[in-house]
Amino acid sequence: MKRIVIVLAAAAVLAAGVVTAWNVFDNSSVATAGGADHTVSRTVVEKLAKENYGIPFVQDGPQSVSCPSGLHAKMDYTVRCTAVFKGETKTMLISVTGVNGDRVSFDYGLEK
Repeated sequence: MKRIVIVLAAAAVLAAGVVTAWNVFDNSSVATAGGADHTVSRTVVEKLAKENYGIPFVQDGPQSVSCPSGLHAKMDYTVRCTAVFKGETKTMLISVTGVNGDRVSFDYGLEK
């Protein structure tokens, strides 16, 4: 009986660690699209990218993000933005990963 309790406790700790890691490494956002062109505004995309992008223990988030336009609420729509990390300029790709009515999910990645 003791072994079962220990195994179940270990499984619970492992599952909690996986969920925590998933949330820590999640570089995504959700915003509301609006206007006639059904778009998440450029300023909202830039703000969320700056706030939410980061790889804990590896890379801090950007000091600034500048995008040429907002995100159209269309699956896989991608905008190329300029992000500054510790004085170094990098290209950040921001892509739509889901659309549900006016809710637009998108994630971030750096171009290599």
